[in-house]
Amino acid sequence: MNLINKITKEEFENLKTPILFTEKNAEANNNLASISNGINGFRIAWNSDINPILLLVSRNIYAIGIDQHFAVVDFESQAVLLNIDLFYNFYDIKIFSGFIYVITELEIIKINLLSYTLVETYPLPDYFENIEFNDRGIEVKCLGGEIVTI
Repeated sequence: MNLINKITKEEFENLKTPILFTEKNAEANNNLASISNGINGFRIAWNSDINPILLLVSRNIYAIGIDQHFAVVDFESQAVLLNIDLFYNFYDIKIFSGFIYVITELEIIKINLLSYTLVETYPLPDYFENIEFNDRGIEVKCLGGEIVTI
């Protein structure tokens, strides 16, 4: 099942599901979509040409990120467990050792996987290039060759 479905402006306005995130300037929203598990869902709007990333966190709970937005939602209860505006552009979501890692262009955000609360933010010295999870910890490689160990 495809959880993210692009929709028209008319469909977006007619849906009765909650809006998860949208740009402050509504005219800037070039892309509109519904995210749904087939029963419950949300509406999202964003400006960039990239597609949102949606990751299953646990049963009926998903993390989603796009542009400068990140959220964790529970489709079963249709609750927003966490919704944060990012300072930098969103890149990816990873889960490792009981935490969600939100990767942006210039920082990594660590979120507790049980409480969905922000634990820590790690600034990066240059643009994000790669992340590696191993038994020694987490190594983040930046564009300038710098490596940040978390």
